[in-house]
Amino acid sequence: MSSTDQQPTRTSELSADATCRPTIVCFGDLVTDLVMAIERLPVEAERVQVIRSVSIEPGGAGNFLITAARLGAHAVALGTIGEDMYGQAAYDALLAEGVDLSHVQRGAGSVNVLVLVLVDDAGQHVFLVHEGSGDPLTLDARMTDLLRSADLLFVPGYALHERRVAAAVLPAARIAAEAGVPVMNDLGPIVAEPSVRPTALALVGLSTASLLTADELRCFAGLDDEAQAAAWMLSLGTQYVVVKRGEAGCAVYSASGHQAIPGIPVTVRDTTAAGDAFAAGFAVQWLIEQDVLRAAEFANCVGAAKVQKLGSGRQCPTLAEVRAIQQRTGR
Repeated sequence: MSSTDQQPTRTSELSADATCRPTIVCFGDLVTDLVMAIERLPVEAERVQVIRSVSIEPGGAGNFLITAARLGAHAVALGTIGEDMYGQAAYDALLAEGVDLSHVQRGAGSVNVLVLVLVDDAGQHVFLVHEGSGDPLTLDARMTDLLRSADLLFVPGYALHERRVAAAVLPAARIAAEAGVPVMNDLGPIVAEPSVRPTALALVGLSTASLLTADELRCFAGLDDEAQAAAWMLSLGTQYVVVKRGEAGCAVYSASGHQAIPGIPVTVRDTTAAGDAFAAGFAVQWLIEQDVLRAAEFANCVGAAKVQKLGSGRQCPTLAEVRAIQQRTGR
């Protein structure tokens, strides 16, 4: 990759000074995680296990928002949060973490998406989802102004699933893209679902950067070769394809070539929220340094810091924990 091929579209208002505070808007997926640590997966019928711990955390986009805020961004949530007890718990936790919730739609009687996360001693996890309910998100004038003035819009793939926000995903991405705001997506496991494929394809076409795992990339493209699959995604219109390879690190593909960034060996406790934390690290550092490869290297450090911790939400890494990884590895 050439050095001229490593900047987000919108850079005029940002400096390389690490004290700058870019505004990052995250769209949808404001779910609540009910995290239970257990001995082993799978759970078997009529076989009793002890639940070692229980916590209620902002999940999904909450992981991204909390990490981005801790890394120095002005992290803004755009979406819906229910007014039930689980939605209120997520709302309060995000607010306490400094996340801007002034553009979140709520509504009396609304119920938040709830995700039961079971994590075992081996670091394996499983998600069980209870759908939320309430009025669909309406993009008003304030939200439109926010999308046009942001430094970056991030769209997690699960937003394409969320009943209350799914119809507004592409309109929001178009508003940002037409204003010159870089759009970044992380499609996640939804790439395997035919029902959201047309929207996912359109979102990739509106995005400056697209993040996904190697397995998700091959599934989405219908190709076994990673490089060919990345080339196919680039042909859709996205400028960068960032492939998350877990403990092996990541790779960045663009029209000028690709670069692999090696992983960081750590003891893995729980991979829950690691992808969200990686995405936040990539977004923040990309805007601050305006260098996609350095952003990917930093994101590796953020992901490595996360997998050493159990749970999601407030268990996402702090800047000090990421700096400790950087100091130890020299990255």
